[in-house]
Amino acid sequence: MIIVADCGTTKCDWAIINDSNAEYITGKGFNPIHENENFIEKCITDTFINKIEFSNVKKVFFYGAGCMPGNITLKITKILSKIFINSEITINDDLTGAATSLFKNDEGIACILGTGSNVGLYKKNRIISRIPSLGYILGDEGSGACLGKRLINAIYKNEISNTYRQMFERECNVTYNDIIMGTYRSESPATFLAQFVPFIKEHIDDSIFRNLVFCEFDLFFSRNIIKIDNFKSYNIGFVGSVALYFKDILSDVARFYNIYISNIIQKPINRLVEFHTETNNNNINDISYDDNSNIILK
Repeated sequence: MIIVADCGTTKCDWAIINDSNAEYITGKGFNPIHENENFIEKCITDTFINKIEFSNVKKVFFYGAGCMPGNITLKITKILSKIFINSEITINDDLTGAATSLFKNDEGIACILGTGSNVGLYKKNRIISRIPSLGYILGDEGSGACLGKRLINAIYKNEISNTYRQMFERECNVTYNDIIMGTYRSESPATFLAQFVPFIKEHIDDSIFRNLVFCEFDLFFSRNIIKIDNFKSYNIGFVGSVALYFKDILSDVARFYNIYISNIIQKPINRLVEFHTETNNNNINDISYDDNSNIILK
């Protein structure tokens, strides 16, 4: 039995592979930079209640937000090894998961537009260079969190009419005080801010909201994609709900930069399952080790 996971801040998609058959489960997401070990362990075990016998799992391929080399990756390795006691554990960050799902054994520039955002150049089954995301406070351009932040700013700084504020508060069932508390006091401010993306999507035919998304995506391209050397020589693909929700606007911005988007997918998990059922494990283990390498615990 093999387990494959694609874990974001909001949710975690899991696949249980027996031979060539896969069962998919969605559980609570987490970022190991912010969450403690007990919380993460509970998120994982709660997801698999009455689903599997943990001791039967032989391999776990985990792709997760915040899984940076060093202590954070070792933290996740420790938790997974405690749960899947007989398993070989392979840890990678979510950007590597996105790139693998988009390009498999080919190369290209992988982009994530979900609750957060990220960009990296993928070659020989690994990310060889990346533009740091810096998180929703300092970066994450184009992400759900930044779209939510831009929307709230426009509403409460009177950049748009009071009619939209009333509509926003009514449809999202929030008040100004709720916004302040959720942004500065909630356990996951990025997730809180990203929850307002569906409101933008619902009203995207209005030029005010379309321009809001266009401007945020323009920042994503100008601060991330075009900073990668020879970016026009690679296929460029996107994963994430934000990319899929606003794919037409994303394509418009790409054309402005004379860039062609080769693929947009919402969830990497299905293609990650294909990759790990088709690829010989020895090829995966042959990846050279550096600051972006896999950590494999046998």
